[in-house]
Amino acid sequence: MAKAGDALHRMFFGLLSHLPATGAQASLSRYFDWWHRRPDPWRYTSDTYERGRHAELLASLPRRAYGRILDVGCSEGVFTDLVALTHPDAETIGVDVSRHAVRNAEGRAASPARFECLDIRHERPEGAFDLVVCSEMLYYVGNARVLRHVSHRLGALLSPGGVLVVSHPWPEARRLHRHFSLAAPLRPIEERVVPHAERAYAISLYERHVNRAEV
Repeated sequence: MAKAGDALHRMFFGLLSHLPATGAQASLSRYFDWWHRRPDPWRYTSDTYERGRHAELLASLPRRAYGRILDVGCSEGVFTDLVALTHPDAETIGVDVSRHAVRNAEGRAASPARFECLDIRHERPEGAFDLVVCSEMLYYVGNARVLRHVSHRLGALLSPGGVLVVSHPWPEARRLHRHFSLAAPLRPIEERVVPHAERAYAISLYERHVNRAEV
């Protein structure tokens, strides 16, 4: 079951995606800055559902050594911190479109992770990553064209053999995740649906194919 207001959110962000890039970026930043006028607006640290979702997502990460980890749409970095503490030898970066969210994440100082203000629709962080996580974010990017563009960008951020983990409400995840299966460098590893009385969600894993030239 979707949370109240989800349909209105989807409509709003779909309209935003039709604006020129500069206008869309400014509008999205202002919107999420407004949301982050108070700490932890989605109650990631206190809500039982959100805490359980983060635990499931963390448990789904393949057990391997990671050199660089990216959390896209990190908000105030609650999950980013969990990943950074679980993989202390990795360089962990969280990115979000909201400057307020990034400031709050930096102020928490709960892990070695670092944070950047970045709009993944129009910008990309430097370098490649062994693990990219994108959770509860893709429905904000806008229409199908922008969703396809962002999906391919996330796949392109992976180093050869790197893993992409995406998680969104079910069954909406079928629409949000479908472009990853069509991205040439990626191959699906696993998808599972976690049932929940409040809102079921899917966790999907993809791996970037290793070409012989990259070995």
